[in-house]
Amino acid sequence: MKIYRIKTSSGDVRWAYSENFKDFYLLNGSLNGFTETTEAVTAKKILPPVIPPAVYIIGYNYAKNVEQARATAGSHPVVVMKAASTIIATGDSIDLPDPATSKQIDYEGELAIVIGKRAKDVPVDSASEYILGYTIANDVTARDWQQGGAGNQWVRAKNFDTFCPLGPAIVTADSLNLDKGLMIRTWLNKELRQVDTTASMIFTIEELVAHLSVSNTLLPGTVILTGTPAGTGKQQDPPTYLKTGDSITIEIDGLGVLENTVL
Repeated sequence: MKIYRIKTSSGDVRWAYSENFKDFYLLNGSLNGFTETTEAVTAKKILPPVIPPAVYIIGYNYAKNVEQARATAGSHPVVVMKAASTIIATGDSIDLPDPATSKQIDYEGELAIVIGKRAKDVPVDSASEYILGYTIANDVTARDWQQGGAGNQWVRAKNFDTFCPLGPAIVTADSLNLDKGLMIRTWLNKELRQVDTTASMIFTIEELVAHLSVSNTLLPGTVILTGTPAGTGKQQDPPTYLKTGDSITIEIDGLGVLENTVL
């Protein structure tokens, strides 16, 4: 099932489902569980699929990305966080900071996990039971803040307003072929920049949920960004960073397309 969070023609925010991104039907329930209805609804705007209580970001989770970054994959995932103020929907604009603040804003196309029920000290072999579904994320990052500015702080580099486009829907696992792996593709102005499969992840989906739940209670709606493949703007020769007027399109098999412009 593809679960959308929408604004209706009357201005209400509702949960709905659609299989064709055209015909929407209301859902009853919450992140802990939804019930389908046959009540049609008009989606005036597609909203971020969830406003998460927490957003965890996993770094260096694709071998080719680790290699291009000249980094080393550790025995534990690299974990960073984003604030809820970074969340925007597909179709919304990524706001560049003033050039005096940062000039190296980069894209990172990623698979995102959405937690459906409270998870604490979860074993790896049962981690999937706590996952509502999956969506697409863009972990936008100020590289000059990540490496020099603001004291080399990854969290601040990833926490400018609008730096976490998310959506368009939460797709449940029964609609996806996760065992085979999902292809991730990122285009900058229609030029393919990133391509890989989630089967290439160093730490699996289940391992990430279990690892994070050891130290933190993962509440319903928590989002986990699972890492980005190689091909970010920083890794181009020469590096190319986002500028006003750019378009970023991220597609993941079965999840749809997340598209945002840059202001």
